[in-house]
Amino acid sequence: RRRPVPVHYDWHVAPSQEDDGPEDDDMVFEEEPPSKLTEYFGIFCDYVFWILLAYCASNLLLWVAEKAGIVSPQFEDWNPVRWWHTNPNGLQRELFDNATAHSATTAQFEGLKKWIEGGPGGWVSPKLMVADYMSEKGRYERRLEVNAPVDQDEVLVKLPLSHVLSSDFCKQDLTDSTIRQVVEAQKKNSETIDVSPWTWITLYMIAHSKKANAAGSTSRWRFDSLLRSEYVDAALSYMPIFWDDANLHWLNGTDLLNIHVLDVHAAIETEYHKLIYLVSSIETSIPIIEFKKWAMVVMSRGETVDLPDRENKTHTVPQLAIMPLIDLVDHHLPMPEKPLFTDDDLQQYQEKGSHTNISYNMDLAAVVLKARETLVSKTAVTVGYGVRSNADYLLYHGFTMPREWSDLTICTQYSMIELPLPPNLPSWKSRFLVHPYRFAVPACPNRKSTPHVVVGAARFLVATEEDVMQFEARAIEDPGLMEGKKPEKDEKFLHHGAREALSIVCETESQPPVCKTPLSLESERAAWDLIKSQTLSRVAQHVNGVDEDDRILAEDDVKGSLAVNQRHAVIVRREEKRTLQRWCAISVRTSNLLRSPEAVELIKVVRVPEDMKLGNDEPRVRPSYWSSLTEYTGNVEIPEECSRHLGVPVTPAA
Repeated sequence: RRRPVPVHYDWHVAPSQEDDGPEDDDMVFEEEPPSKLTEYFGIFCDYVFWILLAYCASNLLLWVAEKAGIVSPQFEDWNPVRWWHTNPNGLQRELFDNATAHSATTAQFEGLKKWIEGGPGGWVSPKLMVADYMSEKGRYERRLEVNAPVDQDEVLVKLPLSHVLSSDFCKQDLTDSTIRQVVEAQKKNSETIDVSPWTWITLYMIAHSKKANAAGSTSRWRFDSLLRSEYVDAALSYMPIFWDDANLHWLNGTDLLNIHVLDVHAAIETEYHKLIYLVSSIETSIPIIEFKKWAMVVMSRGETVDLPDRENKTHTVPQLAIMPLIDLVDHHLPMPEKPLFTDDDLQQYQEKGSHTNISYNMDLAAVVLKARETLVSKTAVTVGYGVRSNADYLLYHGFTMPREWSDLTICTQYSMIELPLPPNLPSWKSRFLVHPYRFAVPACPNRKSTPHVVVGAARFLVATEEDVMQFEARAIEDPGLMEGKKPEKDEKFLHHGAREALSIVCETESQPPVCKTPLSLESERAAWDLIKSQTLSRVAQHVNGVDEDDRILAEDDVKGSLAVNQRHAVIVRREEKRTLQRWCAISVRTSNLLRSPEAVELIKVVRVPEDMKLGNDEPRVRPSYWSSLTEYTGNVEIPEECSRHLGVPVTPAA
């Protein structure tokens, strides 16, 4: 706005035009002063502008510092959503009493058979039955048995493909509104959101279990006739993800508790939040605890089997699926007659150990359960889940094998070792390292399984600029030092820096980045020293020793003082310690070996012949000492430093 003001006499005003009025001869215009409100609003806008500018600048500086390796990114602590049954032992007894007093299991089994045989080509052998058992420690179980002798190769179950709950089958279920909404949301979403196969099966089982409960009738039997909520709660109470704090205390210091249990929690909650992102109403219709329960049911009872491909029905592809009735087949493998050392021993043992076979028959369009050997009456129908660690058995199935099993299969087990990032990483190397890495290291390295990944990552972490540049120069003269790369001697190659040289002599594009070949003797010593240090640090985190666990188990054999979950926990942590001790012995011996007078010769590389088959991306160019790693079979002397622990014994409950 403008207003007229009197003209100062010392100002020069241009003559007016003919059409200007006489009253304008003594007037000019100037700006009106701003009001207080306008001034305050301008000050406020200035503050907002500078605050936003400072915020953006600080975030930019933090991002640059993180990329340069000066500071580490900070993350909020995450705690999983947990649930456990307040009285699992009482629930076990109640289920057993109800099943035996009212023949509930028999009725449910007959209904399940009727449902299967109602499908195209479905059939269940009359020799099958489900029996109820209560163990001495109070664990209720239902076991699939035969009530008459069974011949070798005799078919026990033909489960129609229409009754196999694969992820493709569950995803195409149009009877449930939640599944339809998730499918539609996936199609409409601008970004690709992958939903895990077990998530589709979980949604299907939740939906149909709710329908069965709402109907309140047993006239229509479905897959869940033997998976009512009370049975689910009883079975889940033996899995560590649903243990209370008192039981989890027995796993203190183990990778099972500190890593694997949390990983399962994180995987399930991640899938749950994906579903909420796609369909927000799921958060109210399906509580996260209910989703976790059914997700663990799928993980524990699901099995990977070759089923027809959705795109090409004439071909089969491995798919995760729940197979009603067949999923009642328990795990069984006989105790090995001798220790298992190599993958070949493992495969041969697994093929001979299973009593039954589960496979898809293209002609019958059904999954067939067949006996691999003769079964006498009252024999349990079992199948081998494979030779796995007791931690894996307990985490996903709620049971463990005896400690004698651990001693015979110890060479098939792996430990977890973490290599942290050094505090002062140079910029030419830090850009390739995203975060600390965990590595699975074998208790008994063999020709097909060596610790090449953790050693390669350690080489990368300890490599100096001098190591990289000198090895690059050596590789130009002798390309045989490197596997799959042939550096060329040109002008650009001769004048680049450490970052470019690192990209040539090491695998910087992989995660974690690794150097497959020793850069120098000192560098190889530093790499194994780092591995040894981290291994000893991991050993020290256990709260007691193997001898103490043996004493607790021996005492429980006599007195029966441990609860089911407590005994499982002791068996798991004992196996984990023994596996880690064997790897610790390897790291200590190799570190000492590289300081021996023969170290110069041992560091020289050799090439594995092309006709020798290698697995797990094993390098063909390797140092001479690498063959000594495969000598750790049978009994190995454990150094004293590999047996140290926190020394806080856990006293068994009376």
